[in-house]
Amino acid sequence: MYQSAIIINTIAISFPFISMIVYGRLLLMMFWFKTIQKSPELYLFYCKFVFDLVISFISFIKMIIYGLSMTSWADFFFANHWLTFMFVWPVSSFSTLRAILVLLIAMDRTCATYIPIKFFKYRKLIPTSFIIGAVLSYSIIDISVAFLICQIDLSTPTDCVSAQCINGACYQRYWLVFSQILYALIIALTLLLCLKIFFWNKANLSGDLKRANRLAMINAFILFIFNFLPPIANSVFSNYFEYVGAMNSVCQTLGFVVESWLTNVSMRQKYRVTVVTSSGKVVQRSTVEKFSEYK
Repeated sequence: MYQSAIIINTIAISFPFISMIVYGRLLLMMFWFKTIQKSPELYLFYCKFVFDLVISFISFIKMIIYGLSMTSWADFFFANHWLTFMFVWPVSSFSTLRAILVLLIAMDRTCATYIPIKFFKYRKLIPTSFIIGAVLSYSIIDISVAFLICQIDLSTPTDCVSAQCINGACYQRYWLVFSQILYALIIALTLLLCLKIFFWNKANLSGDLKRANRLAMINAFILFIFNFLPPIANSVFSNYFEYVGAMNSVCQTLGFVVESWLTNVSMRQKYRVTVVTSSGKVVQRSTVEKFSEYK
């Protein structure tokens, strides 16, 4: 392995740690200290923050293993690759669940923008807990693909620690194709959302709806730059691991850092709207509109 790969992966160990700190602090501010007011329109985003926190934690351990594999510990991880698998595969699996959730968020935001009346009429019939349960249930399919269809081998020693090597070519090919399809759908839906917001939508949205739309666009931007493009580069340059290390993991964790910072800024931003009082006076005030039927 080249020196460039060692340097890149050593630096990248800090990326998931930073995103853990930011997302952990953000969740504490919302649910423990309550310094950021919760909003029903953002319930799906709160669940995504938890996914991001979990993936960041597992990725942190995975990046440490990648770093140790470049030292004298390499033979240990090659001989006991089941230990590496315990952290490499969950990142892939949770990333798939997260992508499904982001797709549902993009659909949610796009429908709310294009057909708002029908959306607010029927959206309340689908509780957030049902959506999260449906997302988590896909893990059954993911486990079946890994162990029944692809039959990942955990007993045979390997000579590498990359996801391609640990998860096996069969599962990695399935994961890449399925992820790229999800990312493409998310990007397409978000483009429709952007077109509606920037060219046709003149409505005076509440602060929470604006924040939800902005978070959806941030998700799509990060996915395109840090999740959609790196696997394409991986398919073109098959031996990239020797030169840059676990580039997919590096890009994903760097994307978490950028997204966590942008999300933190957006969540703490106060929107001001124009309000006409009963006396006819026009004032500017911060507002949070509540829709309890989303609960």
